[in-house]
Amino acid sequence: MKEPDTAARVPAGRDLSIDFVRAICLPIVVVLHALQMGIGGDPLETFNALDGYPPLATVTWGGMIMPMFFIAGGFAGLITWRRIRERQGSASDYIRTRTLRLLRPTLLAVAATGALLAVFAVFGADDGFLGGFAHRLAEPLWFIVVYLALTAAVPAMAWLYERHRWSTFAGLAAGAVVVDVVVRLTGWPIGYLNWAFIWLFVQSLGFLVLDGWLAKRPLWWHVLVIACSYAGIGALVVFAGYSGDMLGNLNPPTLVILLLGFAQASILTLLQPAFRRLMQIQGVLVGIGALGIYGFVIYLWHTFAMGLVAGVQQAVGLPFPEPLSSGWWITRPFWILAVAAVVVLCCVVVPKLEGILWREPEGSVSIWLAWIMTVVGSIGVGVVLLFGYVPFWQTAAGLALMTMACVALELNFRSRKVE
Repeated sequence: MKEPDTAARVPAGRDLSIDFVRAICLPIVVVLHALQMGIGGDPLETFNALDGYPPLATVTWGGMIMPMFFIAGGFAGLITWRRIRERQGSASDYIRTRTLRLLRPTLLAVAATGALLAVFAVFGADDGFLGGFAHRLAEPLWFIVVYLALTAAVPAMAWLYERHRWSTFAGLAAGAVVVDVVVRLTGWPIGYLNWAFIWLFVQSLGFLVLDGWLAKRPLWWHVLVIACSYAGIGALVVFAGYSGDMLGNLNPPTLVILLLGFAQASILTLLQPAFRRLMQIQGVLVGIGALGIYGFVIYLWHTFAMGLVAGVQQAVGLPFPEPLSSGWWITRPFWILAVAAVVVLCCVVVPKLEGILWREPEGSVSIWLAWIMTVVGSIGVGVVLLFGYVPFWQTAAGLALMTMACVALELNFRSRKVE
């Protein structure tokens, strides 16, 4: 069979193995969120259907792929930053562009989901159900908050990586250890500091993947790293009381996630040649390309899709089987397919709407404006995350902060263009 000519389709120097990893991670996350959505009882209530489900805890030792996603994000982020520098661009250009590309789609998705839940309220949804359901739909926004911060940190982390590589890794790891030790010895609520220490560490592992440092290590080195990382995770679970469910170590992240990041960086390095070969297959290239193009739409709008499907199910009187019952498992494929159908529709409509509303930023902005507006936008997303869409005035406040950040950046570059 003739090999497809991908050269005309793929930008020179692009590592398709990273596209493969990011695309494969996405449906895993979305399907997991769909399975976790538990709705049942009389009156209806919502909860994590898989919470405490033993088989899931076992699967997460290999299937909890968020570190892999952040490694791939670090890889892609450093490439983008270096290209901007080659064009004589600045850190503010990078931060402003990336913030807008993350924040504007999030603003639209949050507004749509909030409007959908408002319809629930208008049609008399039980307050208890609505509040719990709204919180469940808001939970995936944690990734947007963290990713906004990590993206804004890429120029600074690249500077540290290029000048103080190993001391930076050591400092981040030490910070994570101190936070975990203090939390476990004192109970002080400082665990969320590891959203910075651990995810910046894991993102920086992506820098090592990009520069080929990990690829130069021998096979025995990677096997040793993977074995020691999982042994360390086992020791933390058995002797230090950490959760044996990797999802239980995710928010805030713990040392288990840091060790998982070590292991997954080596796993990614070992699998990269196979992923590159797979991406030479026309069907795989097209499928992964589609997931890459619509990936952010899928992530942002799959919660809207779950809300819409649940609303329709309730409106037409279809029952909600008891989670984890045989009836529940039998209906999960139909639930996931229904959610997927709405997501596909969103992939058709949302990019066109975004194309009407927004355009690529031009010109330049001050570094202070870029940082401040990234913080403002992150706080806006965080407000919705913490309060879960309900009460609606808090969602409106979050949307106002996100809008303020986007408008401030847009008005700044437009005024400079006029000058």
